[in-house]
Amino acid sequence: MAKILVVDDDPNVALLVKMTLSKSRDYQIDIASNGHEALEKIGSAPPDLVLLDLMMPGIDGMEVCRRVKSDEKLKFIPVIMLTAKREAGDMIRGMDMGANDYITKPFNPEELLARVRVHLRIKSLEREAAANRELSAVLKMSVTLQHEINNPLTGIIGNVDLLKEWDRLTGHEREDIVATIHASAMRIKEIIRQMGKITRIISTPYAGTSEMIDIDKSSESADKGPIASA
Repeated sequence: MAKILVVDDDPNVALLVKMTLSKSRDYQIDIASNGHEALEKIGSAPPDLVLLDLMMPGIDGMEVCRRVKSDEKLKFIPVIMLTAKREAGDMIRGMDMGANDYITKPFNPEELLARVRVHLRIKSLEREAAANRELSAVLKMSVTLQHEINNPLTGIIGNVDLLKEWDRLTGHEREDIVATIHASAMRIKEIIRQMGKITRIISTPYAGTSEMIDIDKSSESADKGPIASA
């Protein structure tokens, strides 16, 4: 059930909005009567969408919107401005503050419901896209670990098996095997170090249609080149 916060200092308007939205049983409606209360509720229990009155005493809708959209944890919450002012400048200023949409009062109930449905759907699609990106990154990391660590690990295991024949090996052969094991172990250590520095995902083709993470490029400083998409 989507949580919607209605912010309006006029209790009659707030009630009307709540009644309109209550026509759909998919919404849980909460009301804030001023900007300060709205910011407290948004911060403590972020809603899925905010219907925000523009003109309020104290902290007005513009400032509420600005604070929400400047917060990294809250900026993706859709904000629909409710305003009785029809001047284009106010609407544009609201959009500049990050508002996703606006509706003028008195509003058409069906239009309000339609706008709310659209923005909640957009947010749902954004969540799905983010989840898919995260899953894709996990799968690429899995392929990367299999490829990058399996190679030196296989070398270590193979050379350890050779060491079982220690007595049959020459001194030179022993030195080569130990050096190979050491180099492989250091490679694994370096891979783990680079993985801890990854701040972006840069992909590279693997077998077939699979992709893996280019650990070297993904762990470079951002100022060393453009960020490639995953």
